[in-house]
Amino acid sequence: MPITLPPISRRRILTGALAGGLAAFCPKWLLAAGEKPIDPHRIALLSDVHVNEDKAFKYKTGVIPYETMGQAIKEILALEKQPANVIVNGDCAAHNGNPGDYTAFVDGVEPLRKAGMPVHLVLGNHDRRENFFKGVWESTTRQKDETIVDRQVSIIDAGRASIIMLDSLDQTNKTPGVLGEKQLAWLTKALDARADKTLMLFIHHDPDDEAARAASKKALSGLTDTKALMDIILPRKQVKAYVFGHTHYWKHIDMQGMHLVNLPPTAWVFAKERPQGWVDLSLREDGATFELHALDVKHPQHGEKFECKWR
Repeated sequence: MPITLPPISRRRILTGALAGGLAAFCPKWLLAAGEKPIDPHRIALLSDVHVNEDKAFKYKTGVIPYETMGQAIKEILALEKQPANVIVNGDCAAHNGNPGDYTAFVDGVEPLRKAGMPVHLVLGNHDRRENFFKGVWESTTRQKDETIVDRQVSIIDAGRASIIMLDSLDQTNKTPGVLGEKQLAWLTKALDARADKTLMLFIHHDPDDEAARAASKKALSGLTDTKALMDIILPRKQVKAYVFGHTHYWKHIDMQGMHLVNLPPTAWVFAKERPQGWVDLSLREDGATFELHALDVKHPQHGEKFECKWR
């Protein structure tokens, strides 16, 4: 049941014909006073926002997730050229995916929607699927095709790439994730139907590195059906990137020419030396740039860029 939070803005109606990369930017004559031009090849990425129904909720490290998400949103709104889309790559809710978490989350992202940006949502292990669907239903639009019942999957056209968002939520507040045979079968068909497209996958959970996990003797915390997923996407060269969150870590790995990009958390970090923030994704014909916007501009990785050339 793919749903998205649509924009609340007149300019999206006026500029709808410009979607899909037909124009570099929204013509100035379509903009009302104070509105900013839209870059159709720019996407703002957040992950692990962990919004609590209590907007003043403070995590044990002192982080208030509603405020850190709010700071990221203010920074996005301050950009001279606005992203055409915003993606929140999982863990929209705090810990247990309570109904009120989603009410607070929808309130928090409203400024993006008022500025004309649709907000696309991925589910993570701290979300609760039934509360998510109920909590955001009144504010959403639903796609009529590309649907798997009871899963939050979406395909969006971002001009120079198509974004496929998958649902890896297994059990709420349990760390590992799973896509499952049905979703993998759907993905295979979706990829094969787009053999001539540039495709990027957004999944909350990280791919499991079985060898590294065995060496460290850690329990599996990522995607339990990683091998089945990789068997599908690695041979299909139209899949250029797999973007994930979950680990609260900012990093990039090249896997046989396919880019694995780990988004930082917008809420708390697991180690104090790691950055929290959001990522500015710029799409090119031959690749993409992922730029970190750390919430602490003094962080040594603030402004760090991953330059990814497509295989």
